[in-house]
Amino acid sequence: MAVRKSKSLLLSRPSYAYYNKLANHEEAESLRFIRNSPDNKYVKFKQLQGAGFNNQAQEVLLFHHLALQTSRVYVYQPVIWRPRGSQATVPVSAFMLGVARNSISATVFDEACSPEETKHVTIRVNHASLWEHTRLQLSGDEKCIVVDNWILNWDYLASPSLHDLWPEYKNYLANYFQWSDAIQTITQRAQKSLNLRSNQSIDDERDPYIALHFRRGDFEGHCQILAERKTGFTTWATLPSLEPSVYPPFLDTTKHTSITTHCYPSLHRFVQIIDSLVKDKPHLRTLHVLHDGAWDHPLVYAQHYSLEATLTDAARARRAGWVGGPMKRVTHSGQVPIGWGEADWAVAVDVELARRADIFIGNGYSSLSTQVVALRLGADGGRVEDVVLL
Repeated sequence: MAVRKSKSLLLSRPSYAYYNKLANHEEAESLRFIRNSPDNKYVKFKQLQGAGFNNQAQEVLLFHHLALQTSRVYVYQPVIWRPRGSQATVPVSAFMLGVARNSISATVFDEACSPEETKHVTIRVNHASLWEHTRLQLSGDEKCIVVDNWILNWDYLASPSLHDLWPEYKNYLANYFQWSDAIQTITQRAQKSLNLRSNQSIDDERDPYIALHFRRGDFEGHCQILAERKTGFTTWATLPSLEPSVYPPFLDTTKHTSITTHCYPSLHRFVQIIDSLVKDKPHLRTLHVLHDGAWDHPLVYAQHYSLEATLTDAARARRAGWVGGPMKRVTHSGQVPIGWGEADWAVAVDVELARRADIFIGNGYSSLSTQVVALRLGADGGRVEDVVLL
């Protein structure tokens, strides 16, 4: 047990020397960019602190998009790495390389913007007006603008007003989104190790697969809170084009049981959905499961292996009408070959593996799932028919 714990700590402990190197590189590139482009205009936003990685990533990408729309240079801030505490930071270029390109680090903001050149604004308007109003505020001649209040709050991100952004935002993702080299390397390593074929590959002999976001861990209690608040899906899961992708019954936010059915689905619901997707697709006999809880958590472990046993049961597959037999393989995030000091990237690798799957089954209440949906439909121009929301 002590050896396993020691190994886990080594995997989860990042390479601080590498992060310091990235932070120094960000600062040097930012200073070079400032010197070479004296006429640039800049914007710095008040950003979310301490939430999960995908919550922060969605906000960073939207702010970067907004800065580009208003011809301003985005002033990026490090990712807060909550598992190590509220003060633990990771350079943004360790994850989102596209954001750091032709932007500047907040550490050198004062080099670009003197107090006399900086305008501070507070934006308080309704959701329907927020994006366009902010664009107008940022479109002035001021060299530097700091938005002092948090504008992309939870209510806005779950509102229909977000839908207006989608046509231009999906183009932004196609043109500017890029993972870091580390994330791409680990993803490719995982696909090779687990024999998973990307949906973009033609000649690859590895197995096509379905990705399932098995949201467990601490999510059950969170879903109860969302049900009490009568909360619906979040961000891009609310797009009208995805309504046919929501597996029945229809989400009714006035009903507690409807919200918990979609937010924390039963194992039976998972199996029903997979049955409906693959029973007449014999080429799809590999399932990759993404998780949000530690695999040594008893509930996560037990439910995952119960799901695997059900889906690989040949007799049950025959009764359910599967053509070509049951699932041949069920892989999961715990099998992704994460090396020493690479654990911080595991959540982004989960997103990328789900992005590359033939079909993605996601949770409309999860920022991880909605990030996958955005990348599949936006960056990759994928089909809504290949997405199912629990």
